[in-house]
Amino acid sequence: MGPPRNVALQVLPFERAIPVALLGPMVLLETRAHERFAFTEGSLASDLSADPGVVNRATERLSMIRAQALSPAESARFIDGMVAQP
Repeated sequence: MGPPRNVALQVLPFERAIPVALLGPMVLLETRAHERFAFTEGSLASDLSADPGVVNRATERLSMIRAQALSPAESARFIDGMVAQP
């Protein structure tokens, strides 16, 4: 079985981490009706928002993180290397 077509895994190694990547987890959602939502988690609060400004900021944050992360192929090699370590 090959990798799912709708999933791209990218690893952000610690040495490439940027401050925006350390703000906490987030999930970007889009419904079939093309409504967009951003769910963010912080140390003190979580937020689900459909506000276009919030969704755009979360999307920009994801873009910045993905630009610093390893490519999917590099990420697969990185993970394989971590698994192979004793």
